[in-house]
Amino acid sequence: MDGRPQRKVADYLSTALGVRHLDTITTAGLVKHIAEDTRQTETLLENVAISMKAHNSNKIAVVAHHDCSGNPAPDRVQKQQVAGAVARLTETYPQAEVIGIWLDAQWIVERIRLR
Repeated sequence: MDGRPQRKVADYLSTALGVRHLDTITTAGLVKHIAEDTRQTETLLENVAISMKAHNSNKIAVVAHHDCSGNPAPDRVQKQQVAGAVARLTETYPQAEVIGIWLDAQWIVERIRLR
């Protein structure tokens, strides 16, 4: 939901994934809600399903960033949550390419790899 990283992420994903249009599903602390079961998890997963069905989306990027007010966990915890969210979405939507993205304090994009 934080507007600070959005342009950087959109530009990166357009190039890295080779897409022209992005469906953006946002909420404060999104990676926590996807990686862990919270009261927002089901709604977020439903939104992903709508994007995939209605717009034929087949690529999903899970994005988190330094200084997140909605998820004030340390950076290393948020990176673990990104990896957890990628794993969950990969399992839920095996037909999709799912990647994890982290933006540091300088808004530099880092791909998060599953271990």
